[in-house]
Amino acid sequence: MKKASYLIILALIVLLVGCNQNEDSMKSAGDLESTARIDTEKQQLEIGPVSITTGLPLEEENTENPKFSVMIENSPDARPHSGLVQADVVYEMEVEGNVTRFLALFNDDIPEKVGPARSSRHYYLPVAESWNMPYIHFGGSPQAYNKLSTLNVPTIDGMTQSNYFIRDSSRYAPHNAYLVTNQLDAFEEEPINEKFAFDEDASYEEALNSTSLEITYNNFTHVEYQYDEEANQYKRFLEGQPHADRETGTQISANNIIVAYANQQLIPGDNSGRIDITLTGTGEAVYFLDGQAVKGTWKTEDGNLGFYLDDTLIALNPGKTWVQVVDASKKENVSY
Repeated sequence: MKKASYLIILALIVLLVGCNQNEDSMKSAGDLESTARIDTEKQQLEIGPVSITTGLPLEEENTENPKFSVMIENSPDARPHSGLVQADVVYEMEVEGNVTRFLALFNDDIPEKVGPARSSRHYYLPVAESWNMPYIHFGGSPQAYNKLSTLNVPTIDGMTQSNYFIRDSSRYAPHNAYLVTNQLDAFEEEPINEKFAFDEDASYEEALNSTSLEITYNNFTHVEYQYDEEANQYKRFLEGQPHADRETGTQISANNIIVAYANQQLIPGDNSGRIDITLTGTGEAVYFLDGQAVKGTWKTEDGNLGFYLDDTLIALNPGKTWVQVVDASKKENVSY
């Protein structure tokens, strides 16, 4: 009888010890999970939000800014520009007469006024839409108006919504319409970037040393970029002079330049000489970063114009990016 009681007591002791060990083990696992969660939250707090358009840390107060894209003119009468220096991503493409026009994307840093704003062309629209950013313009070609109503992002047209714009009395129309950003409400749309990745440590074995880039669009649009090694940026020049902001005098610079070659052709039956730029399918691209040039390709899938190296999205430096679209039949107008 005593032996049986002893065995029962021993079993109870073993059971209690096992329970305590399991409890300690559960506490340990819970503590580890809690610690990992706290560490992750701490890292997120230290890094903060990261910009979709530049890959840079985004100031908390800027996360509520209106995010948008806008058409900006680039004829001689439109220069110097206002606010373009603060754009995160800029696409420069030709319109009729070999004149270029900018599609500028603003997310990180919003200027008080941007312009001169100008009219839309249809081949800019898929680019703006694929970024999931509202599209702002002042008028448009017939081809653009045919597509504008089908966009899945909000649009603002200065022709019918002039309350978002002011006219500069020191310039004459149509070169004097400026977007006033404090009139914009915050849009619900958040930018989507499936065009390129960001990696400040990326390196490319087949890169060529290239500290300058020159593009001639016409006899009054000669673009140059000069690499500043200390800043790891490309300073932009227009007609041999620093391309500077009208409001502040700050020279435009970028951390990355993309040259994309695309076929261009006149639109049949258009008496104004308007053109079409083929940004579907695939084509050649050259990337400029860190004082080097890297050859790759652009490819459009599901309406998204992405930039690739060996079937992988190119990894660019965090910062501003300029995309120079050049007629594929005029590669001789590009030198680097």
